[in-house]
Amino acid sequence: MALLVLAPVAAGAGEITVTTVVSSSVVSLNETFTLSVSVEGAMKAPAPELGRITDQFTVYSAGTSSNMSLVNGRITSSKRWNYSLLPRETGTFVLGPVEVEVGGAVYSSAPIKIEVVEKRPGQSAGEMEVRESAGSQATASDDIFVSMTADKTEAYVDEQITLSFKYYRRVEPRSPRYESPDMTGFWTEDLPPPDEYVEMVNGKRYRVTEIRTALFGAAVGTATVREARLTYYEEGAPFTFFRTRGEKRTLRTEPITIEILPLPAAGRGQEFGGAVGRYTAETSVDVREVEELKPVTLRVTLSGTGNVRTIPAPVPDGFLGFKVYESGSSTEITKKNGVVGGVRTFEYVCVPQWAGSLIIPGVELAYFDPVLDCYDVVRTADVILDVTPRTTTDEQVTGVVGTAISRVGVDIRYIREPAGPLRRVSRPLYQRTHFLLLQLLPILMLVIVGMWKSRRRRLSQDRGLERFLKAPARVRRQLKAAASSAEDHSETCSSVARLTIDFIGDRLGVAARGMRSDQLRAALREAGADAALADRITSLLSDCDLGRFAGARGSLTAAEIIEEADICISGIESLRVRRRR
Repeated sequence: MALLVLAPVAAGAGEITVTTVVSSSVVSLNETFTLSVSVEGAMKAPAPELGRITDQFTVYSAGTSSNMSLVNGRITSSKRWNYSLLPRETGTFVLGPVEVEVGGAVYSSAPIKIEVVEKRPGQSAGEMEVRESAGSQATASDDIFVSMTADKTEAYVDEQITLSFKYYRRVEPRSPRYESPDMTGFWTEDLPPPDEYVEMVNGKRYRVTEIRTALFGAAVGTATVREARLTYYEEGAPFTFFRTRGEKRTLRTEPITIEILPLPAAGRGQEFGGAVGRYTAETSVDVREVEELKPVTLRVTLSGTGNVRTIPAPVPDGFLGFKVYESGSSTEITKKNGVVGGVRTFEYVCVPQWAGSLIIPGVELAYFDPVLDCYDVVRTADVILDVTPRTTTDEQVTGVVGTAISRVGVDIRYIREPAGPLRRVSRPLYQRTHFLLLQLLPILMLVIVGMWKSRRRRLSQDRGLERFLKAPARVRRQLKAAASSAEDHSETCSSVARLTIDFIGDRLGVAARGMRSDQLRAALREAGADAALADRITSLLSDCDLGRFAGARGSLTAAEIIEEADICISGIESLRVRRRR
């Protein structure tokens, strides 16, 4: 069961919240679990800062997703990052707080406690070592293989079947390409986005991409989902500007046969038109009071789960006192939690033929529910219209439903001749200097993108370098936050001591937490710090310890401590940069 923690929002923000979710609060040592970080109210939020989580767990990115919705005229947006975490040792750990910076303000989630045990209660040794993936049908090696499964091998006509294609790899091949299978005999709906996660198979850790598709059987009988394919290229020669691809490989899955069953005859009424799923219905009109012979728009909305595209149009019946004309229909498909559904709307123009209180009768939809294995009927409520006598003449009423054709304007104009003489261009465009220089722009962009991708790859493979590069910006931001709460001397001392020690660890590449004062001084001296800087840093930490543990104010006030910390951090930063050069 997922554990949900809502983060407190920074003062004054009000509309931005950070939410962290873990798939389980108790995990075994060899078991991966999912951490999801969601930011509500900021679609363009940057990736979150995981902090010390990367020191306690091996972290794999499992993809991102964005969502935007309109509710009651208000647009809400959110963005979610998914991570797969593998514990490094047993014990009780605290995940977070996870920090996200939006618009110059920092929002932090509440921490989550995770217990890592050797073996969860009720978990067998096989489950700890192997998370088998049923249906692995095609394999090129132990490093790359694919599988395709369906959640049902028997289903009613128009009942949803979820097809799952999984692509496992321990190495990243070049140019992988998925070719979907032939699904003749089915209505199909993609279920985006593809899921990315880490899975253990036979004691080996694989990165998995799962692509799901919803199928709906179109006719009774045996239908076959043909083989799916994944093509990729093995690594070729070492990198050159004209790099050649390696050998092409193709993985194929086994076909899947699905039996499409007819809908049961028992309980089927004459009103049944073929809808399968679970639905609700409602009707509405644009006005409740109308003049005689003036049109009223009736809207019938059918919503629920199932293949809404195949819902038949309701047949207007019993509309006494009205002339009814079909106006059109629209369909909106939803795909929530892997289940296809949506809304199908039908519109009718109803013209009352006389004055009085007229009733637009409700409409019915009969459908088959494959979950409950039975038929059901939903009916909308009647709508009462107050029709007033007409005040227009017969000539004005004629053609009330139709639309007259009238001339609204003229849209053709003569071509205007130039005011002055034509000027001859000295040289064609392709011979001009600035045009030739523009041809170098794609090459320049290619070089910039290559350098950017190389830097991203290097940072993803070297967490220490990533912390080294991001440490200055992070510590300045945290120091600014500490300055805003400088009234609490003890809290200021605690914050300054923590962020100074963490900055030393990130920039010097050492485990600074837990070091004694003499050990910290030795590490600074070894990195090239002079005695004055080392003394200044140890003196700052000593004053912070007085404020944290003794509740006493040393020789520095809270504001002076923050100023001194800024000087020490600048010294450490410049020292480390000189050494790396």
